Amino acid sequence: MGVQYDLKDRRVLVIGGSSGVGREVGLAASRAGARVAFAARRRELLDGAVAEAGNGALAVECDVTAPDCARAVDQAASALGGIDALLYATGMSPLVMLERASAEAWRRVLDVNLVGASQVTAAALPHLRKCEGRAVYVSSYSVRQSLPGLGLYRVSKVALDALIECWRMEHPDVDFTRAVVGNTSGTEFANAWGADAMASAMEVWVSRNLFPAATMMKLSVLAEAILSVIAVRGYVDDIAIMPRLRDPKASA
Repeated sequence: MGVQYDLKDRRVLVIGGSSGVGREVGLAASRAGARVAFAARRRELLDGAVAEAGNGALAVECDVTAPDCARAVDQAASALGGIDALLYATGMSPLVMLERASAEAWRRVLDVNLVGASQVTAAALPHLRKCEGRAVYVSSYSVRQSLPGLGLYRVSKVALDALIECWRMEHPDVDFTRAVVGNTSGTEFANAWGADAMASAMEVWVSRNLFPAATMMKLSVLAEAILSVIAVRGYVDDIAIMPRLRDPKASA
């Protein structure tokens, strides 16, 4: 049995709540007593998450690349009566070598992983400040060690880390926490890569002995760790959650 938290009366907004890390954290927060707003683009998946969560959870359609993405934050705050914690779990991870990466591919990954995070944070800031709340961002182990083909993703996450530091400097009255995440099963991280691109990348990784970490962390374990950041009363600067050597093997 995992660690139990009491988040009764807490109001949590999860950006990227339709699947993967965001959905799992949102469900865990609901089980701990929080009211959760699940926000993402895919309405059908959002409705499924809300139905499973119960406890007054709600679905908010949100495209972080849209000019009016702030509207979704205001909608969630109005429905919840405020926001005590924001989780930015939205992200995309294109698999493309740098010399083949188009300007559009660069713009897309930065819009989702970086610009959207800042726009959502700006909209949530008044609500977080009012209740001395916390914003948590899902970063990646790729900022420490990358792989050929994941350069766009790594650059966007390094930029996200810098963005978090800048928010801290400008608004010391709000807590901003970076969650560095290692290989995790049950996410959509590699879903859009395609078989051909994956095979080409794997050939490079194996030939250069760069194959990623051999084990995978369970999504539930990652969600529990992130939930602990939301639950804690003290300030949390950074947290890193990684798979262990005894965790299930990653498939090649």
